Amino acid sequence: MKKFYIFTILLFFSFPIFAQLCKESKLNVIKGQFINGNNFEGKYIYCRLINPEEDKMSQIDLNLNIDGTINSYIYNGGGNPSIQTSNLGVISIFDQFGGMESPARITYLTSLDKKLIILGEINLDYSQGQVVSYSIQNINDKLDIMSSIFSEKIMHYFIDNTQLSYPDYFLLLLFNSFLEKNISKDWIKQFYKKLNLMQHQDIINIYSQNVFFKNTTLCNKDKNEKNAFGCEVNNTQLSLCYDYINSKLFYRFGSQSKLELQLVKIIDDEDKKKSVITFTNKDTDYLVDTNLGKEGVRIKRKEMHFKKFECNPSTIEPMILNSFN
Repeated sequence: MKKFYIFTILLFFSFPIFAQLCKESKLNVIKGQFINGNNFEGKYIYCRLINPEEDKMSQIDLNLNIDGTINSYIYNGGGNPSIQTSNLGVISIFDQFGGMESPARITYLTSLDKKLIILGEINLDYSQGQVVSYSIQNINDKLDIMSSIFSEKIMHYFIDNTQLSYPDYFLLLLFNSFLEKNISKDWIKQFYKKLNLMQHQDIINIYSQNVFFKNTTLCNKDKNEKNAFGCEVNNTQLSLCYDYINSKLFYRFGSQSKLELQLVKIIDDEDKKKSVITFTNKDTDYLVDTNLGKEGVRIKRKEMHFKKFECNPSTIEPMILNSFN
């Protein structure tokens, strides 16, 4: 205990700027291993500024020894950013600028040749506690090199029983070109299953629209629509798209270049729980079945079954309508 007090006093005099600027400060130790096998250990000092600005409420001074090489990094951000190490070989800084409706930023750090680098930053926007959009900034010019290094970790840790943090699930967005070329449909199913277990359905929607099914979905994310369900029926795309602002559910059939049929209905929370959803067009009903193993569309006219079409199993997107608030 005496050694700790001595260290704290020495630290105070070593960082006089923090004594002058900080309303609150904390010292934390950190250690782990980066993706390329470099081991690191060190400390970071969190400082909540006395005179904060709109985009600079706090500062983090990170000092790391990476296999004998000293590295430092200064982060400026919101009021209470959190730092986490990951089994994926990165350090993430998750910074939410307010409550669950406010924007957030995730900064990912890793090492290359014993040097600490910013792998990338992801900015998140929330609505009703769920992520509705994101953007990527500051992508490192070494990303292509890092993609091959990350591939084994991605394949292994995201499916196996490894505990991952919330920021870890967004990390794959930095490597979406890699995912499109190297990830199988079976892996995607397992990935969705794990996200469902972790109750990250909004992240599932992000990957559906922006990575895994972005070339097939008929949902328009620029118009507040989320992927609720989708598949190919006789080589034609079927998409259920949820407009969460106006509580509308769209039935769309066709392709991204040509829409053959669109139907719409207003839905409530009870409708979201249904596994068979009915859309009506004059005297014809379209019943979309999202039950596992029964996915497809039944068409009825005047209470008589007319046709039944099954989804191509390899093209099915998960049904996540009931996860949207």
